Amino acid sequence: MKRREVIKGLGLSLGALLVAPSAMSLLQGCTSDKPTWVPTLFSVDQASLLNKLTDIILPKTEDAPSATEVNVPEFIDRYVLETYETEERELFMKGFSNFGNIVMKNANTEVLADVESSAIEPALATILKKTKEENQALMKSFYTALDDETDIPSDALNFVALSRVRDLCIFAYKNSEKVGEEIMDYVPVPGKQEGCIDLSETSGKAYSL
Repeated sequence: MKRREVIKGLGLSLGALLVAPSAMSLLQGCTSDKPTWVPTLFSVDQASLLNKLTDIILPKTEDAPSATEVNVPEFIDRYVLETYETEERELFMKGFSNFGNIVMKNANTEVLADVESSAIEPALATILKKTKEENQALMKSFYTALDDETDIPSDALNFVALSRVRDLCIFAYKNSEKVGEEIMDYVPVPGKQEGCIDLSETSGKAYSL
């Protein structure tokens, strides 16, 4: 079997999450009010980086909580551990580890937990803020390496891993109980499904899923 067939989730769109039956159940298990969480896949230092990273992607605002306030990092930790195939998980973690090394270098430190957001933001922007053509080239490089059974170039792996963090972050945030019921326009018993929604009817808010 080709590695492309084994690596099912990495590099796929957010839509892959929406059809994963385990995604919502995992998310419901990450709704505690505990001030801290104990990672099961990430190391403690990596979890510290993940906390800061998700809050950069979805920071606290006057009207909305931050990613960490709705347990997004905990969801990512559990989702990758419990739903990814072994090699898929290893590649994801390798890309995330590469990112950790980049931000430690930027911060001139060998302790990942000491890295501040000021060193994380530019590294994240460098990896993710690319043109459509650059994104396509990285994805082609990623899948070509999978098909050829060769090592995946680090820039392609880092892009795929951080893109996945971003997708998981947005999915968990939008589908969290707090955001779904208090921030987005919430309908407990939905009526008919419309193809297009007039946001003027919901004060500019998207509907909660």
